[in-house]
Amino acid sequence: MTMTTTFTIQAITGKDYHYDFIGSIDASSAAVLDTLSNIPAESHVLLDFTKVERVNSMGLSLLLKLFEDWERNRIHVEVQHLNRMINMLFKITGLGRFVLTEGQTTESVVGTTGVDPEPPRHSEHDASTVQTKATVSDKLHFVASLQSGQQLTGWYLLNTYLQRRLTRAIHFEQSVDTPDPSTTDLLFAKPFEACLMIKHHGFVPVMRPIAEVDEVVILTRSDDERNLSDYEGSTVGTATEGSFVYLLGRFLCDESGIDSSKFTYDFSGNEIKALQSLIRKKCDLLFMLKKTYEGLSSFSRSNVRKLDESVTDFACHLFCVAPHIKAESQALVDVLMAMANDEQGKEILKDIQIQGWQKPEAGELKMLQMVYGKYVK
Repeated sequence: MTMTTTFTIQAITGKDYHYDFIGSIDASSAAVLDTLSNIPAESHVLLDFTKVERVNSMGLSLLLKLFEDWERNRIHVEVQHLNRMINMLFKITGLGRFVLTEGQTTESVVGTTGVDPEPPRHSEHDASTVQTKATVSDKLHFVASLQSGQQLTGWYLLNTYLQRRLTRAIHFEQSVDTPDPSTTDLLFAKPFEACLMIKHHGFVPVMRPIAEVDEVVILTRSDDERNLSDYEGSTVGTATEGSFVYLLGRFLCDESGIDSSKFTYDFSGNEIKALQSLIRKKCDLLFMLKKTYEGLSSFSRSNVRKLDESVTDFACHLFCVAPHIKAESQALVDVLMAMANDEQGKEILKDIQIQGWQKPEAGELKMLQMVYGKYVK
């Protein structure tokens, strides 16, 4: 099935301020959405999402801005007929208060804020115990959170590539835990890991992979024939509690009608250990990064069965720099951007399974940090 990449708005005949949204809502939708900015105050707006296939993080950012502008003008806005993934994203980001649920009348929602579902609990981080880098060394320390074990050699090659083009000594290591901000200069991090470093330690997000998003798969053992709805109250394995994968896995279960608050969670520290726990029957379900799952060996894949997966197009890994080298970041950006036009760079991009690099949009960063702030205290 081909995904529609354009976005249009069609007014519903005979209905004041009722619109069909059609296509995919992303950064390119700004001009189309702006056509709705002049709706009179104290109107009632109803948006039908039946024909909306996808809303990414920039699209959510644009919708949030539009809805908040309407609220300031006392315009009541309601959204109906969202598909499963868009409905889940609305709940995650707090836009769920605008969704008209089945059985509700439009009048019953006007003037109410709604109640978001109880957010999943995450571990708290004490930034006061972490000291910032006091001195600047000639040698940079580069830490990367790999999306797949098959990428490791490629990241070492990327490190060598960066050293030669930046003419700086750089030490590389694979991240196994939350990076130490006092010793990290360059960081390729998971979505919430990056948010932590940005919020508490001043790291600056400078690049993101092109066309890469972090999605979750829900796995069980291959010999377990139950449906997802049959796992109520089971034990779920995953890497860490303060991760986007954990959050997305919980919302995916809730959206499928199984209460994620009734699960018992087993946090193993990393995804391979979590996979081993599933295979050894220490847990019944597994939340795993989709790219990690796709990179598993054929033997490991044969031991598990996929029950569900997300298609949110919301969050991704981010390439960040420490605040003390922010002034030097443009040189890094230039090197990463040029990789797709360089033969050696192209080979390394294949090895790390990334199409190329682009600058993150301010709107998508804002949405990610908002979600991080909402669920990670």
